[in-house]
Amino acid sequence: MLLAKPCFSKWEWVVGGSFKYPKLDQAFKGMFPVKKEVKITVVGKVWNANKGKILALNKCLDEYFKAVKFFLSFNSKSKTYLHGNGYEKAKQLFNINTALIQTARDKAVEILKSFNEKKRDGKVKSERPKLKRISIRFDKRCYSFAKTTNVLTPYWLTLSLNRRTRISLPIKFGKRHQKFIEEALRRKWQFCTVEMVKRAFVLKKEVELIDEPETFIGVDVGEWNVAVAVAISKHNPSKPMKGQFWSRAKIRYVRGKYAHIRRNLQRKKRIDLVKRIGSKESRIVNQILHTIAKEVVEYAKQFPKPVIVMEKLKNIRKSMNGSAKLNRRLHTWSFRKLQTYIEYKANMEGILVVYVNPKNTSKRCHRCGHVAQVNGREFKCPKCGLVYNRDLNSTINLARSLTKGAGWDCREPALNSRMKPSAVKAGRTGEAPLKR
Repeated sequence: MLLAKPCFSKWEWVVGGSFKYPKLDQAFKGMFPVKKEVKITVVGKVWNANKGKILALNKCLDEYFKAVKFFLSFNSKSKTYLHGNGYEKAKQLFNINTALIQTARDKAVEILKSFNEKKRDGKVKSERPKLKRISIRFDKRCYSFAKTTNVLTPYWLTLSLNRRTRISLPIKFGKRHQKFIEEALRRKWQFCTVEMVKRAFVLKKEVELIDEPETFIGVDVGEWNVAVAVAISKHNPSKPMKGQFWSRAKIRYVRGKYAHIRRNLQRKKRIDLVKRIGSKESRIVNQILHTIAKEVVEYAKQFPKPVIVMEKLKNIRKSMNGSAKLNRRLHTWSFRKLQTYIEYKANMEGILVVYVNPKNTSKRCHRCGHVAQVNGREFKCPKCGLVYNRDLNSTINLARSLTKGAGWDCREPALNSRMKPSAVKAGRTGEAPLKR
């Protein structure tokens, strides 16, 4: 997707990713997918576009906005129905490329589906979606991208807005994103759609995934530790590899700091500044999450043929009902965003990510399988005497959730009754040393 903000002298572009979830029934020996489609987002800016081109883009945006609203008026999620009943009429009403009319139809379907999901979850109260802004989606039929010999602006994007209007825009990329563009020009990636307004440029490619895993990497996202990772090897499944923790202290500090600033500004009724610092807070937290996700994938890469296993967390916030301070802290817990970052970065490295049912992962003893209640930061098993960090215990259970289906499930041997529970604390026994 290529996106840009309208009505400004500069048009900004970025590239972003979306992924399909692997089916859980594939998470068994010999049934892992061999290939998977990966999409990424690349950031760039239109360099010194003249007023005529900006005006043409804004006119196209207005027509496209009307086209999407026209298709939404049918209140149908069927592309076939919309095409049969509205396509010819839309060609007469709107002065845009016929390919843009088709992408406007597709956008209307996506907007309606998203609206219906939110309505079902009680997140919206209106009967129909309210459209305030839209992004123009250009597909391969109405845009082209090329590299020229021009030293200052070598990358050019050509857009077909309607039958008579075509514009070419020079694009500049940062060093990191330029690498992906060069790979796409060498056909290592495929150019997908271009979306103007949200500033995104999407590339895709197929990556080779493992056909039979040798290591399961459990990754638990939590409120105290933002992430905990531990590996279980096929060659020694009874001994989990030494885990790694990522503290949430820095995120808690940022959230607390800006919550305090927001309260003071709200008392002074400076709503304009509240919105501005909210954006800054999100950028800081997102950067922290990106860094953590990258480190999690680096942890997984050191093991042979890894598969990352995470919890399938859904509707978790509905069960949160505490004090205002606790609710604010829990509702700013960006667990799904971190999982998304880990997934797309892992897919880029050819590492498969599988989501599993989280039931009892934090309550089950990873040594003997007994389910017990957890109090505090330690898990204490009343059956075998295990005393373990609760997050690490949960993470080991996540990694082990697929071992039985893979044919190499094996729990740690039962403790000698003479051994003291303190002898099996995390980091002493029950963990193999981390491989470097």
